[in-house]
Amino acid sequence: MDAASLRRYEEKLLKRKEQVLAAMAHLEKEKQELLGQKHLDWLDQAWDENEMRVLERLNDGYLRELGKIEMAEGRISSESYEGCLACHQPIEKARLNKILTGRRSYVILCP
Repeated sequence: MDAASLRRYEEKLLKRKEQVLAAMAHLEKEKQELLGQKHLDWLDQAWDENEMRVLERLNDGYLRELGKIEMAEGRISSESYEGCLACHQPIEKARLNKILTGRRSYVILCP
């Protein structure tokens, strides 16, 4: 892979990483606001508990995505990004572009 393409992929990963970290910071702020609220009504308490579970599940999803991004960054820095992790065959540029712009599977496995 040429240096320009590699740099472009690194930039895409970095941009998405920044987006994920910003989303996680926003979720943490929302969670802190929820924790600061005290309700006497059991229905409001139940609503807040449900909202907290939703925020935690969203955060878990972002944590998984962040792990995949960091794994992809590690593969780039160790120069082991050329092959699929499952079949070890070279990854075509078209597929790599699709992965980095579409459904996010940063680790690069066979379709």
